[in-house]
Amino acid sequence: MKKNKKTEPMLPAKLETFSFIEALDDGYVHDCRIVSEELTAGRIHFDRVQFENTRFLDGEWERSEFADVVFINCDLSNADMSRAVFHRVQFENCRLLGTDFTESTIRYTRFRECRLDYAIFGFSHINDVTFEKSILQQADFYEVDLQNAQFLNSELNEANFTGTSLKGTDFSSSHFNELQLTTELLSGCKVSTDQALLFARKLGLNIIE
Repeated sequence: MKKNKKTEPMLPAKLETFSFIEALDDGYVHDCRIVSEELTAGRIHFDRVQFENTRFLDGEWERSEFADVVFINCDLSNADMSRAVFHRVQFENCRLLGTDFTESTIRYTRFRECRLDYAIFGFSHINDVTFEKSILQQADFYEVDLQNAQFLNSELNEANFTGTSLKGTDFSSSHFNELQLTTELLSGCKVSTDQALLFARKLGLNIIE
């Protein structure tokens, strides 16, 4: 897949490694690497930061901001990221099981080879976001403002898109046996032939083979 420069985090060529406590300055962390730590929750602004093998402990990261941030092999499972802002962020091989992104804003962001089962994105604004080779079984996208979203070679079984317009959303290379969705908001979605048959049944069509 061709990379879009707008979606790539803008990090310095070299980042110095700090502990979280060393890097934290009045609710602001910037221009550093944080490696192999367990972070306690808080409302924090992260700017040009790379996290590696880091765990975001269960707790409230509500309204935190992440700009030009990379997560590599990190665990954010069950973290409360509601109303947070993510701009040019990359998640690589991360665990986000049950992570709560309710009412968040996610732009120019990529999730690659991540586990997002049961993740909650309800009422969020998700623009120019790619989920690639990721697992999103029973993930919740209820009433999301979803624009230019791609789900590439991902597992989406029983994900919930009820109340969400799927115009321009690309499901064609992903896999699912069932999706929850609002049929009136399906127009303009990109799907494979097999997926089109599944959606046609949802529309009440009797398909004769």
